[in-house]
Amino acid sequence: MSQRIWIVRHGNREDFQNPGWSRTAQRPFDPALSADGETQAREVGLSLQGEQVHCVFASPFLRTIQTASHIADALNLSICLEPGIGEILPNVKSTPALLPVAERKRRFPRIDEDYTVIKELPYPESSEEGHERAASAAHALTDRFPEKNLLMVTHGAPVVGIVRGLTGLKDRITVPLCCIFTLQRNGAGWEVVQLSETSHLSNQESSKRYAHSG
Repeated sequence: MSQRIWIVRHGNREDFQNPGWSRTAQRPFDPALSADGETQAREVGLSLQGEQVHCVFASPFLRTIQTASHIADALNLSICLEPGIGEILPNVKSTPALLPVAERKRRFPRIDEDYTVIKELPYPESSEEGHERAASAAHALTDRFPEKNLLMVTHGAPVVGIVRGLTGLKDRITVPLCCIFTLQRNGAGWEVVQLSETSHLSNQESSKRYAHSG
């Protein structure tokens, strides 16, 4: 069977539920999942239990780590943090504060701290550069692990960059919270198996309310 990848956007985040959250937050660019976001993440994990996922990769932001953690629990896999599929933030000049490493290790024991990253977070960057960076990182991951099926947990904009970069898809892409994109290697390229799947979510309307489009 040819290589397959799943690309998942994180669950709902606390600043979507409370728009004033960032004004007093110590890490304003790094919100956690909201309560319903935790539920969404668990539902993604349960929906993937019948799939042959071999490796889980996540953006290093808290919301993606939390989402990946629920998925990894369901699949009994470790998590590799890959900054190359991290958030696209065209308005920041430097890497924002993220969860300290010591706290990250304590809270998320499934993280593989020995994993060698492909790309570091590159801010500042434009939206176009971010799309290209995410696609390049995804290409590199699939080439590094050609005999394994990979799951990538990331953000709305990088999902768009990865799907377009791998498949050449030109149509507008909508990325609801905790939706699943499935791609399969077809010779030297990639083809779409499934776009923006949300049937695994008990509250699909909540997922689509904060959909990213690109």
